Amino acid sequence: MADENERIDIQRLIGEVAGRHRILLQPDDPALALITMNELVFKNSLESIHKQIRATIAEFHASMDKAEDRAGSMLAEKVKESATQMREGLQGDIHIAGLKAREYVHMVNEAHRLSSLLRWASAGIAGGVLLIAAGMWLESFVKWKF
Repeated sequence: MADENERIDIQRLIGEVAGRHRILLQPDDPALALITMNELVFKNSLESIHKQIRATIAEFHASMDKAEDRAGSMLAEKVKESATQMREGLQGDIHIAGLKAREYVHMVNEAHRLSSLLRWASAGIAGGVLLIAAGMWLESFVKWKF
């Protein structure tokens, strides 16, 4: 049994055919049965096409997921390579900074060593001069008293 909407469509079709071609069709006319069969074949074809489109879309999504995974893997690898290069660069910079720091420490030690050497040498010379002066005074004191 056809529902109300289909009867309206059939009535509309009968009216269109009568208006355009001046042929009066009846609701039980075989020509309308052909239209119904065409409609069923068309719906079946549309369902098949929809299934194919859904399958193609699913394949496309799967392909995109694989591409995203590959891109993610490639990006992760590039990030690892960049991190390794940065780490190596930083280690090189740290090594160079350590060498410079050792050089600065050496220069500071040399400067302190030189000033300490001069200070001790001055103290030694002053001590020696004092000893000589004390010896000379003691000698003159001893000669004068005895």
